[in-house]
Amino acid sequence: MLAALLIGAGVTIVGVRTVMNDMRATTSRLQEDADRLLELRSELDAHQQAGLRILNGAPPDTVAFSEQQANISRKFTELAAVLPAGGETAANLLKTRDAWQQSLKAHGLWSEHAPAAGDTTKEGGMADFADSSAMVRELLADTQRSALKSMDEGLTHTAALEQLLIAARAGYFCLALATTVYFGRRMLRDLMKPIQELRHGALKLQAGDYRHRIPIARNDELGELAETFNSMAAAVHESHAALIYRASHDTLTGLANRTVLTETLTNALQRNARSLALLFVDIDNFKDVNDSLGHEGGDELLAQLATRLTGCVRTQDLVARLGGDEFAIIVLDEDCETSRATAARIHDALRAPFFIRNNKTTVSVSVGVARGHHGSADAQELLRQADFAMYVAKHGGKARYQVFDAEDYDRMARRAALKAGIATAAAEDQLRIDYQPVIDLQTSTIVGLEALVRWQHPTLGLLSPEDFIPIAEETGDIDAVGAWVLKTAARQVATWRAAISGHNRLWVSVNLSARQLSSPRSLVFLKEILADAASEADNVILEITETSLATDTDGGIAALCTLKESGARIAIDDFGTGFSSLSTLATLPADILKIDRSFLAHTDQTSTAILEGILNLAHKLKLEVIAEGIEEPRQLQTLRAMGCHMGQGYFLAMPAPAHTIEAQLHNNTHTPSPDKTP
Repeated sequence: MLAALLIGAGVTIVGVRTVMNDMRATTSRLQEDADRLLELRSELDAHQQAGLRILNGAPPDTVAFSEQQANISRKFTELAAVLPAGGETAANLLKTRDAWQQSLKAHGLWSEHAPAAGDTTKEGGMADFADSSAMVRELLADTQRSALKSMDEGLTHTAALEQLLIAARAGYFCLALATTVYFGRRMLRDLMKPIQELRHGALKLQAGDYRHRIPIARNDELGELAETFNSMAAAVHESHAALIYRASHDTLTGLANRTVLTETLTNALQRNARSLALLFVDIDNFKDVNDSLGHEGGDELLAQLATRLTGCVRTQDLVARLGGDEFAIIVLDEDCETSRATAARIHDALRAPFFIRNNKTTVSVSVGVARGHHGSADAQELLRQADFAMYVAKHGGKARYQVFDAEDYDRMARRAALKAGIATAAAEDQLRIDYQPVIDLQTSTIVGLEALVRWQHPTLGLLSPEDFIPIAEETGDIDAVGAWVLKTAARQVATWRAAISGHNRLWVSVNLSARQLSSPRSLVFLKEILADAASEADNVILEITETSLATDTDGGIAALCTLKESGARIAIDDFGTGFSSLSTLATLPADILKIDRSFLAHTDQTSTAILEGILNLAHKLKLEVIAEGIEEPRQLQTLRAMGCHMGQGYFLAMPAPAHTIEAQLHNNTHTPSPDKTP
């Protein structure tokens, strides 16, 4: 409709413009006619003046007068020919011409009757000719006025049409503008709406809404773009779903992975820490399965086991594979019995054999259980507790179910802390040595010192050798710790011998472990220290317990012989508690026997007889004897009566730091335990 309106308006404007152009042409022609009439009038005036001069008797120029008449007649004819036929102006012009010719003829001035000079005999004379000429001029003036009037009317109509054309143009422009705006807005709306939908869809996709689709049904490029976008979004959604699944599930078993387990456990603990239990499941002897069936067979076993575990839990519980042969189960709404029942179902389900590649095999699992409570708000801590409980179950015989015990866990955590710190304890200046004096029982003077290592742990406090030496032996750090103790103690006592008078024969004893004797690396360290002149090896005693030699007697004896060759003396500690034969004792490179405290603690005749026998044996083997554990005056009196020369114990002197021992050496005193003072 708007298009038809625009076309009609355009045609109208073109028609008006055509008419206006025609009227302008007509007006221009009328202007030319008016100009020609004015020119004709001027020539008529000139011709009238010439006629009056002739009638007044002036000599006529007949030729010029005749040519003037002919020229005027021609112009009348030409002008009449160009004027519209039948029009008022043309009729007036012809009437004026006829009147002009009649006036000339009436006075004998027409070229066919050209008068002679001074011929005034024609009727009417000059006055009549002047009147006739005035009438002709008036007729011509009327003709000119008629032409000018027509021209003015044409100009008026032209101006009106021009204003109409301007108005029409303005209206057409406004209409065209309105049409353009209308169609532009409509086209823009039709174009921008799908573009906005595309932009909105892109933002949705960017924000992670991979299900969003663009509802555009078009057959143009935008429709193709929307279809492409929807296809892309579907592909991204599918890929994202696959990534989410792979990121949250174990690829081998299809179970939830550690990430999902941790998130689920965290959320459950935040809701109610008392309503869940975590079961940590580990296959017993899984390495044997891999060795017999191969890794592919082991993977198949894991997949079948995952299926059985899933069948042992309720729908609200979660089974996850942590990695390797480790699985975990979150039991929700746990009431203590639920976890036991779940573990029982698991063990029952595993009684049936597995069939792996035509091979029948059976497996068992160890299950550790940790229950959620207010103090275990951290998922990782609960996992560690369940893992520890599983570890206890496995080391308690396997195929068992074990609930987490906090005391066992604390011992394990303490042990782990000791293992982690022992390697750097010496380097970080955490080790120190206390010295316990060895007393001459006859003179009550200090003759030697036993070096007792201590560990000032940054979090566990001061630790005795019993707390960490077994761990150092287990980790292999005993080599470094033992070397540090020997070097530090030997040099310290050598310094005291040189600085304190009366103690030039002061010796120091250092305990060795079976691990040190069996370690070539440790023996190298010990020999290097003894070879150092600052250690003064002849005043060093190396102690080894009788029981330590029982595991490898020959190797231990060989190592002791090597160390003795370096200048040190050898003492057998806790003598009488082991099972060494007399023949073994005879082969030991021992210089000193240290009698175990148990023989002093008992007052029965048997203990006394054994004590007396050891002293007699040592005397016959020419070995020195040190009695350990002297804590009462009675014990001291007994030893003196038996002829024992050296002893140590809380009754005689307490272990003390180096600065305290140094003061005692200067004063030639020793400090017994306060509660053992006689």
